Amino acid sequence: MRANNWTKTGNEKQDAMSREMLLAFGLDHIIISADRPKDPAASRYLENTASTRGKPSFTAEAGHAGTVEPQDVDALVNGSLSVMRYLKMLSGAPAVVEAPVWIERVASIASDVNGIFTPLVQRGMYVQKGMKVGYITDYLGRPLKDARAGESGVVLFIRAVPSMTKGETIANIGVVAR
Repeated sequence: MRANNWTKTGNEKQDAMSREMLLAFGLDHIIISADRPKDPAASRYLENTASTRGKPSFTAEAGHAGTVEPQDVDALVNGSLSVMRYLKMLSGAPAVVEAPVWIERVASIASDVNGIFTPLVQRGMYVQKGMKVGYITDYLGRPLKDARAGESGVVLFIRAVPSMTKGETIANIGVVAR
């Protein structure tokens, strides 16, 4: 799943510039982060460090489970070039995404058992609250637990490896802003 992460800071000018840059990047799913620290001394991640210091910023993500797919690399390279056009660092017009999906929060599904996980959905699929997204069996294949979406939204992450330990993330569901 390719997506941009954006922290709204409350600084109108900074937020407007960050928003324009992420739209110029061209990824059509935008996760609005509300849980980032506001104190520069407590910042997490590069984007948060920049935003707490008054710099317009966002994070672009592509790929899955440590794999590198050519279309993901292309999206990141083309997005970077488009933002450079927006910033007038390169000539030409940026390729602005016109109808992004705004994700207001991320709902995680965590395992409460150890076992083997089998997914039933893929990244990018839309799910309804209560929908079965996968299941966990014991090491002999006996059913232990169904993993169900706690919220309706788009699957941003689904566990790629079968081994599952209690407390680990099964999936992240992006709750679409209304």
